[in-house]
Amino acid sequence: MILKSFAFLFLTILTLALRGQEVFKDTLKLTIQQADSVFISQNLSLLAEKCNINAAKAQIIQARLFTNITLAVTQNVINTEYKTNGGRQWFDLTNKGESSAQIQKLIRLAGKRNKQIQLAELSANREEQVYFDLLRTLKYTLRSDFYNIYYLKQIVSVYDKETASMRKLIEGYQSQVEKGFISKKELLRLKSALFSLENEKIGFTSQIISVQNEFNVMLHTSNVFYIPHFDTNTLNNFSPGSLKLQALIDTAYLHRYDLKMAQSDLKINEVNLAYQRSMGVPDLTLSAGWDKNGSFIHNYNFVGLQMDLPFFNRNQGNIKSAKFSLESSKYKLQSAEDLLKSDVLGAYANVMETTAVYNKFDNNFVSDLEQLNQEMLKNFEKKNIGLIEFLDYYDAYKQNVVQLNTLLYNRINAFENLNFSIGKDIIIK
Repeated sequence: MILKSFAFLFLTILTLALRGQEVFKDTLKLTIQQADSVFISQNLSLLAEKCNINAAKAQIIQARLFTNITLAVTQNVINTEYKTNGGRQWFDLTNKGESSAQIQKLIRLAGKRNKQIQLAELSANREEQVYFDLLRTLKYTLRSDFYNIYYLKQIVSVYDKETASMRKLIEGYQSQVEKGFISKKELLRLKSALFSLENEKIGFTSQIISVQNEFNVMLHTSNVFYIPHFDTNTLNNFSPGSLKLQALIDTAYLHRYDLKMAQSDLKINEVNLAYQRSMGVPDLTLSAGWDKNGSFIHNYNFVGLQMDLPFFNRNQGNIKSAKFSLESSKYKLQSAEDLLKSDVLGAYANVMETTAVYNKFDNNFVSDLEQLNQEMLKNFEKKNIGLIEFLDYYDAYKQNVVQLNTLLYNRINAFENLNFSIGKDIIIK
C-alpha cells in the first residue's frame, strides 16, 4: 500500500513537470547580447516611454507658437430706425446700418514665451532621462533573469542525472526484492529518496517557469522557452582588483539617469519660479478697429491698448508654491546623490565579497565530485557501502551542486548589480 502511494505521488509530480514545460511551445537558444537587442526593440514599457518622449517634444513646438490674432465682426440684425416698403430692414448693410470690425493681438511681456519654451525643453529632456533610467532598471531585471534561468537549469540537470540513476537502481532492486534477496525496507527507502529528489526538482522547475514568464514579458514574447547561452569564463578574464571605488562613483555621476532626473527637476523648478514671477507682470493687448455708425462719427477708426492692473492678483500663491517646489528639489537632489554613493559602495562590496568566496573555490571540485559520485554508485551496487552512507553522500552531492550554482549566480549577478549601480556596462558587455 505504501509503495502504491509513493508511486502515485511520483507520477503526480512528473505530470506537473511535463505540463509546466508544455506551456512553452518553442525552445530557443539565446545569448545575453541577443536578449539585450530583442529587449530594446520589443519591450512594451520602453516603447511606451518613447511615445512619452515624442509627446514631450511636441510640447516644445507648441510652446514656440505665437498667440493668434483675434478678429471680431458685428452686424446689426434689425434696423428699427429705418424701414423700407413698410417693413423693418434686416441685416442693413447700407450707410444707415451698423457694422463694426476689430482685431486684437496679445503681447506677452516679461519673457513668458521664452520661459515656457525653456520649461518644455527641460521637460522633454527629463522624459528622455526617464526612458534611460527605465532602460537601466529593466535591463538589470532582464539580465538577472537570464543568469537565474541558466544556473537553475544547471541545478535541474543534476537532479535529472540523480533521478535517472536512482530509477535505474530501483529497477534493479525491484527484481532483487521479488527474488527475496533484498528486503522491501531498502527498496522503500530508495523510492522515498527518489520521491524527495523529484519533489525538490519540481521546486526548481517551478522557479524556472516563473522566471521564464517574467523573461518573456520583458521580451514581449509568449510560449517560448529560452535556453540562455553564454561563456561562463567571461568573468574569469576580468580582475575586480582593477576597480577603484572613487572611479566607479565618478562614473555613476555621469551615467546614473535617476541622478540626472533629480538635477533636471531642480532646473525645471528654477525656471518655473522665474516663469511664475513673470506671470505677475500683466500682458499687453493691442487692438485696432472700425465702427460704421456706433460712435460719435460715421466710419469711426480706432487703435487701443489693454492690460490688467495688478492691484490684487500678482500671482503670489503660484510664486510661493514654486519656491517650495524648488526647495524640495534641492533636498531630493542631495538624497539622490547619497543614494548613488550608497548603491555603488554596496555593489562594490558585494562584488569583492563574492569574488573572494569564488577565489577560494577549487575549479576541479565539480569534476572530482562527479567522479566520486559515480564511484559511490558503483560501490553501493557492489555492496561495498551501505544504504545510509550512499544516501547521505547523494544528499551531500546534491546540496553542494545547488550551493555551487547559487554561488556562481550570485557572483555574476553581483557584477550586473555593479553595472546597474553605476549606470554603465563596464564589466559584462
